[in-house]
Amino acid sequence: MKYNTVRVSPSHDSTRSNRTWIVSCDKISSMATMEREETKTVPHALGFFHYPETMSDNQARTDLIQCMIKRHDQEIEELTASRDALVNLLP
Repeated sequence: MKYNTVRVSPSHDSTRSNRTWIVSCDKISSMATMEREETKTVPHALGFFHYPETMSDNQARTDLIQCMIKRHDQEIEELTASRDALVNLLP
């Protein structure tokens, strides 16, 4: 099985108030003859996904972005709970 890679990362020009993202796809070379053992791959919240060549680029990109959004939402929930616990410590 051959795999492609999609990456989503902040742009170098991003600022806290104006966040922009870059999406890039690395396709396997048509000349590549090396195959990897077939394994189930999943998107990673840090912004990369090694997906099988049988999956469309669009589907891989969508799956990765949804994974990243889910992790952002989890982080927001954790920070909110932590903040609320700190507020409760105030007199």
